Amino acid sequence: MDKAINTLEHNLIRVLLKIELNGAKIDTKKLESVEYQLLNRLQTTTEKIMEIAGTEINLNSNEQLSTLLFETLGLQPKVTSKGKSGLISVNKSHLEKLKDDHKIVPLLLDYRKTNTLLSFCNQLKEVHPKTKRLHCNLNQIGTATGRFSCSKPNLQNIPNVKLNEEDSDELKIIASKFREVFIAEKGYLLIGADYSQIELRVMAEMSQDSFLLDAYNKGIDIHELTASKVFNCRISEVTKEQRNIAKTINFGLIYGMSAVGLAESLTIITKKHHSKEDAEKMMSDYFAEFNGVKSCLEGLINYADHHGYSKTLFGRTRPIPELASNDMAIREKGKRLAMNSPVQGSAADIIKMAMVNCDKAITEKGLQSKIILQIHDELLFEVPESEVEIMEELIKHEMENVVRLSIPLIVELGKGANWAEAH
Repeated sequence: MDKAINTLEHNLIRVLLKIELNGAKIDTKKLESVEYQLLNRLQTTTEKIMEIAGTEINLNSNEQLSTLLFETLGLQPKVTSKGKSGLISVNKSHLEKLKDDHKIVPLLLDYRKTNTLLSFCNQLKEVHPKTKRLHCNLNQIGTATGRFSCSKPNLQNIPNVKLNEEDSDELKIIASKFREVFIAEKGYLLIGADYSQIELRVMAEMSQDSFLLDAYNKGIDIHELTASKVFNCRISEVTKEQRNIAKTINFGLIYGMSAVGLAESLTIITKKHHSKEDAEKMMSDYFAEFNGVKSCLEGLINYADHHGYSKTLFGRTRPIPELASNDMAIREKGKRLAMNSPVQGSAADIIKMAMVNCDKAITEKGLQSKIILQIHDELLFEVPESEVEIMEELIKHEMENVVRLSIPLIVELGKGANWAEAH
């Protein structure tokens, strides 16, 4: 491991210790309310499924579900592969493809989503009897890219649902309440600090693509710019749907998304079928405009292929033995890792450096504020009301100036009595 990265990880230990000891305050009454709503919905959904099925079945048994859907109800499968049991798959991706074929399928998807949310409720109940707060474990080398993993409980997966005026989906509305469960102590507020499009900014730095650099330095909406290039229109003419497609392309390509994967995403966004060929053309149009990105992704694969590992902007390495495989599928996976690991890893390095710097600045100023959570590209602080103004300035300065890149790092701040308000 690079010396600078090694030093960073050692400096981070004391910060993580503080975060784990600080913990987060949970509104137990709010949590009980969310759980009650979910249990009611689960019961209602289960009853509807049993009524359609005409018999009692174990909804957590893939074998029984497969038999019900493809034998009893006679649905035509959309995949050819079968599981170890020899039965047709009933995983989420297959059910999504079948949801317009029978009214029972959306109910099954609903049942699974509700169960997943209920599992979050159970995890959030693990409040420490003495501190009355929730304390998780953060593993700083829990992932191959350098990102944290979180356990006991895993707060990385807590839903982050933003509602708009048209949203009427009851389950989505319930899921949006999870971040309201995380609250500040009396006399305190929570401040959420989120890096804006950190991985795309890293790609701009790594690729030195002229369009990306120009957009970020001038404050142009990168998704609208991409849409204008791909759809050959003015930025002012970009529709909401076109921007959503561009957003999918921007983030998908740095994760090594295939044409098949893009086609599936486009179908979901537009609610119209998109073929692999449609997606290939869109990717081709994108790379024709953003040729710096294309060259960068190819260069990342070549670098990893030659050295046997990928490398972030700051020296963090990740072995990628998959690139040496004779198996085409494994090698393709290696290519995706070679493209994504330096980008995701560089973003992880940046937020780790920001955590160290923020903690150091808080200590030097003798403040009572504290970091209580790190989730993906976001830091959550619990701040005395008297320190809010000081901390807003401190957080923004430390996080935006942690490294010098060709383009600015932008941090979006929010504050409130709970996490939902602060994000």
